[in-house]
Amino acid sequence: MSTIRILEPTVANQIAAGEVVERPAAVIKELLENSLDADARRVTVDFSRGGKAQMIVEDDGKGMTGDEALLSLERHATSKIQVASDLDRIATFGFRGEALPSIASVARFTMQTRTASAPAGTEIAINGGKLVHRRDHGMAPGTRIEVTNLFHPVPARLKFLKSDETEAAHIVRLVRLYAIAHPEVGFLLREDGREIFRSPGNAPLLDRVREIWGRQVAEEVTIMPTFERPGMRLSGLLGKPGVSRGTRQDLVTVVNGRPVDSRTMAFALTESYHTLIPKGRYPLAFVFLEMDPAWVDVNVHPAKREVRFRDEAKVRNFLIESVLAVLRARADDGLPAATIPSVSAAAPLTSAAPTLSSPVSPNGVPAAYVPPSASPAATNHAPAVRLGWRLLSRLREERAVFETPTGLAILDIGAAHQRVLYESILAQFTAQKPVSQPMLVPLSIELEPLPAAVLKERIPLLASAGFDFEEYGRNFWRIQALPAWLEPEEALAFVRDLLAEMARREGDFGRPSLAYDALAKIAVIKARRKGDSLSDPELMELVQALFRTVQPGSCPRGRRTYVEWTDADLTRRFG
Repeated sequence: MSTIRILEPTVANQIAAGEVVERPAAVIKELLENSLDADARRVTVDFSRGGKAQMIVEDDGKGMTGDEALLSLERHATSKIQVASDLDRIATFGFRGEALPSIASVARFTMQTRTASAPAGTEIAINGGKLVHRRDHGMAPGTRIEVTNLFHPVPARLKFLKSDETEAAHIVRLVRLYAIAHPEVGFLLREDGREIFRSPGNAPLLDRVREIWGRQVAEEVTIMPTFERPGMRLSGLLGKPGVSRGTRQDLVTVVNGRPVDSRTMAFALTESYHTLIPKGRYPLAFVFLEMDPAWVDVNVHPAKREVRFRDEAKVRNFLIESVLAVLRARADDGLPAATIPSVSAAAPLTSAAPTLSSPVSPNGVPAAYVPPSASPAATNHAPAVRLGWRLLSRLREERAVFETPTGLAILDIGAAHQRVLYESILAQFTAQKPVSQPMLVPLSIELEPLPAAVLKERIPLLASAGFDFEEYGRNFWRIQALPAWLEPEEALAFVRDLLAEMARREGDFGRPSLAYDALAKIAVIKARRKGDSLSDPELMELVQALFRTVQPGSCPRGRRTYVEWTDADLTRRFG
């Protein structure tokens, strides 16, 4: 029988590191937050090989004495709180005293620090949790921490890290978030000695977004005036009506200077835009909420990424009221005021025909959507199709009623269109013969670091799907060719959504078979056509094409394409 015993401090720290240090970006986050807690006004971040080889965070903050520096490397040693009641009013980023000893236990760690009143600084070196040396060091006031060979004492952890480009993208996004959240601090970010961005302190927020997030994003937002309620203040930038994203990547929420994931804030912002952007998409926003620290709990997640509010409804209503006020004020910019919601708004299939591959026309469009060569005569009902289905009537534009050889059927036109298009696109992917359309004038796109890293890694996959990308700067790309099924005016939004989804569902895009299926499903999300966009002969062709697919009974997302009642069913219902 095993004996219970106290773990060695190094082992305990390495276990704690599993929660605190999940990837290189987590190291940068902890060190950045320490710099901000030290009242730094200038922070420099350097890294190489996605942070796996080296990370350096240097600041001009208050620094520490030699004894304080050594004590900071002990578990649960912190200057931020003293008693349990302090947890009810946390006004600093750090407070647990776990980060530095956890980082030092899984890497080679060197800290150089000096207070303004000390004649010299102190250097402390630790390797895998063991002290190497402590000595005096000449330097300006502030702190410099270098972390190299991350996870070398626990090599199994290295296997779970992504590529250098992906890990670098996480670091870049993290530093950008803190640079946006703290406009009073100057940030400099470098990779392998090459400057990624430089953000001087005290710049206007819109200029800061333009410098850090890019010109395209800056042109899509509008300044939000400051709104105040007792104990709360809200400001920031809001996306213009109609501007949306496929993920929450550009829905930036900051609470008391801390970039966080807040379901309450995300819901409030999305709800405010729900009539202005398509369903299932998210607005673009940079929102800063300041409130009494006693009203927010930041001690609910190991990495402090999430927060909870003491009065969720109060925060949600404040955000919705403020955002709606901004949107209504923009009604004179061509946005009908009627489209903006009021504040109260915040509150079995039959057997299929034999299956064949869906044919594709020379331009890559499914044959079901190629208009007939001759204009049909104007008749009340189109001729019966080979399956014996005969169109009886349209039903509220989205559906159509048919008489079948065995009874009556109702077709969901949009779902049927998605099934036919999905299998047509998937057939092109599988055959490695995509139909591309070269762009006469290439489209330019500026991407976030993570989607840009995904694009760089998945270029062969996207090329096999009919895309042609050319890189012409960090996170800048030209789109030189598109698949024939993608309209050029929809290309930029589609590519952004696709890359965001590929970043989110990384595993699905590692194997070609899964990747093609996922890509085809994403491609048809926007492809739902209304019934009034098809003539009667085209609707008949859609039915024919549907029953040539592998699974005519459902769309790619599992919704029924048609429902049928047999004569026996109808007789039974009529008694």
